[in-house]
Amino acid sequence: MRKLRSASVVAVTLALLAVSACTTSDSSDDGATTDVESATGTPTTSDETYRIGLALPFTGPSAAYGEEFKMAVEIGIEDVNEQFKDDGISLELVTADTQATAEGGVSAMNKLGAVDKVPAVITAWGAVVSAGSPVAEDLGLALLNAGAQSPALIGSSPNLVNALPMNDAQLANYAEYLVDQKGYKKFATIYVDNETGQGTADAFKAAVEARGATVVAQESIRQDATDATTQVAKVKDSGVDFLYVQTLLVEGASTMKAVEQAKLDIPVGSYAGVGESKLIRAAGQEAMNDLIYMSQIPEDVDGVKALMGRIQDRAPKMVLQNPSYDAYFYATAFLYAEAIKELRAQGAPVTGTNVLAIVNSSKDLTAPIVGPMDFTDKLTYHGPTIVRQITNYEDDPLDDTTVDSVTASN
Repeated sequence: MRKLRSASVVAVTLALLAVSACTTSDSSDDGATTDVESATGTPTTSDETYRIGLALPFTGPSAAYGEEFKMAVEIGIEDVNEQFKDDGISLELVTADTQATAEGGVSAMNKLGAVDKVPAVITAWGAVVSAGSPVAEDLGLALLNAGAQSPALIGSSPNLVNALPMNDAQLANYAEYLVDQKGYKKFATIYVDNETGQGTADAFKAAVEARGATVVAQESIRQDATDATTQVAKVKDSGVDFLYVQTLLVEGASTMKAVEQAKLDIPVGSYAGVGESKLIRAAGQEAMNDLIYMSQIPEDVDGVKALMGRIQDRAPKMVLQNPSYDAYFYATAFLYAEAIKELRAQGAPVTGTNVLAIVNSSKDLTAPIVGPMDFTDKLTYHGPTIVRQITNYEDDPLDDTTVDSVTASN
């Protein structure tokens, strides 16, 4: 092979230096790499306003959730703008309605990314996240999931950041409590018939079977169904000693109402979306008492209570549903601001790609209430698993009893 002439060598060398100057590539201790594009090395010092998208259901059966989560984000942005004003950072919120459907998710991501030109979008609902991820990849968006917990979402897209604990680790810890500590051996599940419900039901089955128990019956229910008597009757006849419920709001209320009407005499369990919902608690009434649910509520419960108070002040007549989820929607605004601060320090543009690069490599991102957040494992935050039990369905969910707690680590 002939040697390159010296002029060619110089040209190649200069080209490599040019690429190096435009990209910051630092390896973290666990091998994660940050590839920040177009960093000048000269910090940005001017005051700037940065847009962030919010894709949630503002119409349809899940609109009440969307409005509550929106207020949590708005409060987070207000606090970010106060905390980061000396850093020249201000956030502006742009919204889009998903109706909690896959089709709505695609439409919302296209609006926010192609029309509103936001670098990052906060969202939730498994169907929305799954359908919106390819759009985020096409448009270069950082997709910040603050509410969907299906294990199938972990690592499913290079543009997806899971900003709350996912159900894989939570279910493993929850199964250990139910099987090893409580002694339950035969389980049934009722799950909403969508990707998240099916995925979580399968993960729950795997988690309890890994500990030597069995799932005898699995019953699906249509999203937004208003009658669950058939599913509950089948569970009652199955001879199980524990029922796990994985539903959303409307069909969750229907399921717990049917459990109450059937006088099901076995323990019932679920996750925070059911256990914390005041509407579902009211529908199930006495059947909700003693329900054992897994929660991702941060350790700063007083901080969560303060946040809920601020949300309630904005909407005095609204029945608030999910305090542990509200905390993560609030925190996600800080995650975005922390990434922007680092990009400004590097003199890099705030793009979705660059936000993802910072989140993927930083272990010291911090948000109030939630605390330190590490996303270097498949862009997914690993938080605590809190197992809680309802004593009185009429009580504030934040006053439910914590019966077990496992601190997760990446």
